[in-house]
Amino acid sequence: MHRRPFWGDTVSDSETDIGSLEVRNRTDLGRYELLQDGVVVGHADYSLRDDEITIPHVETERSLRKRGLGSKLMEGVIADVVDRQLTVVPVCPFAANYLHDHPDLAYLIKR
Repeated sequence: MHRRPFWGDTVSDSETDIGSLEVRNRTDLGRYELLQDGVVVGHADYSLRDDEITIPHVETERSLRKRGLGSKLMEGVIADVVDRQLTVVPVCPFAANYLHDHPDLAYLIKR
């Protein structure tokens, strides 16, 4: 059974063989990192102003693309955004598409 991971969860998805995943917020670098079995395989850069988070760039390792890792990264980012009651300015096309593909998250988009 597949479930949406919560912030900081380590999840395993044997169907796509992507291993153990964790999203962490690196406030010192202004980015969220996606770790696969402890190794950084993606990141989402951000800037924070008041209650607004701007996401200009989301990227995963080129050799690991098309495995859903970008979506897993965004799930962790959004979980943190919800916990912190922030709004999102999705400058990055991937981040914008992720939010567009999840209409239940539309309330998070800065208008």
